[in-house]
Amino acid sequence: MMFQLLALPSFALLASAAPLVLRQSGYTDPKAFGGSSIGYFPDNSNGEPLNVIVTGISSGSDFSNWYKAIGYGKECFGLHSGTAMQAFIDSRGLYDQEGEIRYAYGEDPDAEGSCAESLAGYWQQQNTNAWFLAASHEKNIFDHHDIEADGYDIGRDEIVQAATSSSSYNGQTFVASVQYVDGLLPSGSQGINHGIAIDGRTAVLSVTIS
Repeated sequence: MMFQLLALPSFALLASAAPLVLRQSGYTDPKAFGGSSIGYFPDNSNGEPLNVIVTGISSGSDFSNWYKAIGYGKECFGLHSGTAMQAFIDSRGLYDQEGEIRYAYGEDPDAEGSCAESLAGYWQQQNTNAWFLAASHEKNIFDHHDIEADGYDIGRDEIVQAATSSSSYNGQTFVASVQYVDGLLPSGSQGINHGIAIDGRTAVLSVTIS
């Protein structure tokens, strides 16, 4: 009996050796770069979840208009107290958050800034222009802005609720659809700041601008 050896196409062999890039619709899983969807403060081995990803917004000005449209504004008096959080979401490695926003509670988002309790630090992923947000709901300033119990999931859900309704700012109208993605974040409290458990779901918002 004779056996015939079939030659595999060279591209098939190359494909098997190529690195796996965990590219999703509009963003790349930070693990593809050796990073993660957890942000860290220096000298703290526990981190905070980057639990919202915003796609469909490339420029910083459009991103600013978007978060103001959904009811968020710059941080209190434009100032940040404490050390900046860092995240590793693309080939640049670990770097500081690019800014922080807080829910404006109906106040003018262009005013002196919100000093209230819902906030999100953010980073823009270099290769996709997606925005990664570390959302949380804090206690008030008299409790030193500690995170509420279940505050990471609550902060995420507050942004989703605001973003999935049509809203406008500065002549632009924004509306988003949401998909909840597992696998970018762990679930539970291990490795999470303040020992607060998270459900492990990331809200991916696909924003349309008109």
